[in-house]
Amino acid sequence: MVKCLVVYGSKYGSTAEVAAAVADGIGADLANAASQPDIRPYDVVVIGSPIYAGNYMQVVRDFLRSNRPLLSKRKVAAFITAAATWETPVGLTGDTDEGVFTQQEYADGLAGMSGGQVLDSRGFGGRLDPQVLDESDFGVLDWFYRYLMKRPLEGFDEIDIPEAYRWGEELRQTVGA
Repeated sequence: MVKCLVVYGSKYGSTAEVAAAVADGIGADLANAASQPDIRPYDVVVIGSPIYAGNYMQVVRDFLRSNRPLLSKRKVAAFITAAATWETPVGLTGDTDEGVFTQQEYADGLAGMSGGQVLDSRGFGGRLDPQVLDESDFGVLDWFYRYLMKRPLEGFDEIDIPEAYRWGEELRQTVGA
């Protein structure tokens, strides 16, 4: 029997929700990367990270770095949560901005960082609730919206939990879990 683990980092809970849905779909165990789970018993590892200011969450990068030798011998998949929609470039000035990345490119990059045999990668949108942000994040985002986007900071929810579950089911079929 194929053993699967979904490992994620999450600051405000959105990525944790997606990770739980993926784990339910694939029939996998679930672990926060901050707990430094032991991946040795697993054949497949799915890695999830939010994107903050164009970067993967530090705890996920640390997990990848410390587990790279083990991950290189496993099948892996990866997902990200991010504010932009699936095909929309992430950037300050739209599609002409240099160095913009789509959610798929971020997800592909995360999968590639593992060093393992990549099965698939996916992006699941993002969520922003200004009322739950810590003071630092609120300040940065408020400035970003007011001065660069020329509008007030407002919330959104683009995460598709049923789609995350379906992707987990697809992964289960792929690996025969």
